[in-house]
Amino acid sequence: MRWFLIALVGCSTNGKTSIIIDDSASEIGEPGVETSNEVSLNDADGDGFSEDVDCDDSNPLIHPEATESCNDIDDNCNSQIDEGVLIDWFFDGDGDGYGAEFLEQACLSIPDAVALDGDCDDSNPLIYPTSPERVDGVDSNCNGAKDWLVTIYVAVDDAGELCINDQVLGDTGGWTTGKMYETWLTTGPATIGIYGWDTGFQITAGIIHIELSDGTQWVSDETWMYSPNPDDSASKSGWCTPAYDDSDWETVQVIGPIGISPWGNAPSVFPSGSPAQWIWDYFPVELNSQYLRRQITLP
Repeated sequence: MRWFLIALVGCSTNGKTSIIIDDSASEIGEPGVETSNEVSLNDADGDGFSEDVDCDDSNPLIHPEATESCNDIDDNCNSQIDEGVLIDWFFDGDGDGYGAEFLEQACLSIPDAVALDGDCDDSNPLIYPTSPERVDGVDSNCNGAKDWLVTIYVAVDDAGELCINDQVLGDTGGWTTGKMYETWLTTGPATIGIYGWDTGFQITAGIIHIELSDGTQWVSDETWMYSPNPDDSASKSGWCTPAYDDSDWETVQVIGPIGISPWGNAPSVFPSGSPAQWIWDYFPVELNSQYLRRQITLP
């Protein structure tokens, strides 16, 4: 049986720290028999790591537990250089702060390059991720949806309100003049709604023309729906949103195109030649209000 004694002695010679391991042993029953082995491990830069694990024992900032910096040096002795701290640079052609084309990884900035990517049109400074701008018919914030400036012409006999996606834009104007609105909508479903009333308790007739800059149009026709229970306000919650269930509503009656009696002229704000038709609700007497709605899908 042998006993081992390990002694750690620190010595300093010429600025170097030495760690000495003394391994001596003697076997019981054999006094006087002893062996020893000394190993000297230097820590020249005094960073607490000996030369066998320190990849640069002349620099106290470089050792296995150092934080990697972007300096083209292996700071933490893992045989990798600048891992996790290199910056991806992208070419920014329009100067909006977002790039599209990857250039390289580097620590320092590169001319005409930025660290943010995702620009879906690097030739237009108004188009980039998080852009607050709206550009008609394009995806201005690179989220996959186009922004459309929608123009709406509407009129009601006698009066009414226009809403889109639960937002009231304003009144509809009367049947001789009407009103024109512009609003921004994005790709996807949208609901156009008209809440109208006839002060003479006759019919609630309406007409509407919706147009995008690419020529896409929706007009009042037989595809519109009306509520058979307009006085039941409890059932109208969310009626001007795409999620509203109008399965118990009915299709409107088409009276006819612009110029049909008793409306001899188009509302003055309407575009010339509009194919919109006058629509109404099937309850021609003793009813002074009505809800009309139509869901559209923008490209």
